[in-house]
Amino acid sequence: MSKVQDVKKSSLTFAPEGGTQRMRDVINKGLTEEDILNGAAEAFRGGWNRVKLYFMLGQPTETVEDCEGIALLSEKITEVFFDVVPKEKRQGKVQVVASTSFFVPKPFTPFQWAPMCTKDEFLEKARIVNRKMKEMKNHKCLKYNWHEADVTVLEGVLARGDRKVAAVIEEAYKNGALYDAWSESFEDEIWMQAFETCGVDLDFYTTRERSLDELFPWDFIDVGVTKEFLKREWKNAIGETVTPNCRMRCSGCGVKRFGGGVCFEDQN
Repeated sequence: MSKVQDVKKSSLTFAPEGGTQRMRDVINKGLTEEDILNGAAEAFRGGWNRVKLYFMLGQPTETVEDCEGIALLSEKITEVFFDVVPKEKRQGKVQVVASTSFFVPKPFTPFQWAPMCTKDEFLEKARIVNRKMKEMKNHKCLKYNWHEADVTVLEGVLARGDRKVAAVIEEAYKNGALYDAWSESFEDEIWMQAFETCGVDLDFYTTRERSLDELFPWDFIDVGVTKEFLKREWKNAIGETVTPNCRMRCSGCGVKRFGGGVCFEDQN
C-alpha cells in the first residue's frame, strides 16, 4: 500500500471469484477469507474507501449458500472499514461494489467437462445475490452488478464449439451480427435464429456435462498440460480438494517438458 500512496485513491480491486471458502476451494483459488479481509483492511488504512470485488456465478457444485456468500463477504468488508478507520479519519462513506460474471467452461482447463447453466439459471443466481445484498445491515454501502446472461450463453458455445458452429457464426453475420462485443449492438434473436437455421443444438455445447473419455475438438492441440492432469484436477474440484501452488509442490501437469517457467526457477 505504501508504494501506491501517490496514486489517486479511486478504488482497489480484489477478485475472490467465489463467495464462500468452499467455492474458492472448488476452483482452487488459493485465497482465504482472512486474506481478503486483511487486504481490505490495509486498503482502508491506506486511505481508500471504495473496494471492487469480482466474483463468478454458476461455477460447478455452486449452491444457494455459495451465491449468498457473495453478499455476506461484501458486508464483512464494510464492517472491516468501520472497525479499522476511526470516525474522525473517514473520508466519505465506504462503498463496496460487487460484480459477478457468469461461468463459462473453457478448453484446456479442469472445467472443460463441466456443464454450464442456462440463461434462466444464471439470472436466478444473480437474483439470489441481489436479494441477499438488500438484507445486509450496511446495504446502503453495497452495490451489485451482474453480466448479461444471453451473451454468456453465446460465449459458452463459442468457447467449446466445433466446426459446426462456424456455419452459425457466418449465418449470424449475414443477418447483421457484427459489433456484438458492444452490448448496445448485440441482438440475441439473430444468434438464436442462426442456430435454428443451421440445425445446431445450442444446449449440446453448453448445458451438457462431458464424459471423461469424450474426444474434444481441441484435443489435437498440444499446450503442454496433459489431459490426464486436467482430469485429476476436475476430480479434485468436485471433491473440494485444493492443489498446492506450483512453487510449493509440482503436481506433474506436463508443461515442464517445455523447459522454462516456474518449473525451472530454482535452477537459475
